Amino acid sequence: MSLPDTDPPSVPAILTDEQNARVRARLERFARGTSVRLAARALGYSRRYMQAVIAGEIRASVHFAAQVARVARIDLDALIGRPS
Repeated sequence: MSLPDTDPPSVPAILTDEQNARVRARLERFARGTSVRLAARALGYSRRYMQAVIAGEIRASVHFAAQVARVARIDLDALIGRPS
């Protein structure tokens, strides 16, 4: 069995400013449709962390972005604007 010549595409370890903004925008839309408490519970993160991401006080982690994609029912690549 031979290995591929190139590495498979992967999600970046650190989101760019544009990717972070996309996650924040989607998170805001999701949170608007429910309570902050329920949104945080669905994401598996604390309300304070979620609110800090929305406010731009902290950058969303890749795991957090994946959770936002899951609850928004979209592909992570689509959320962060990465071609699949």
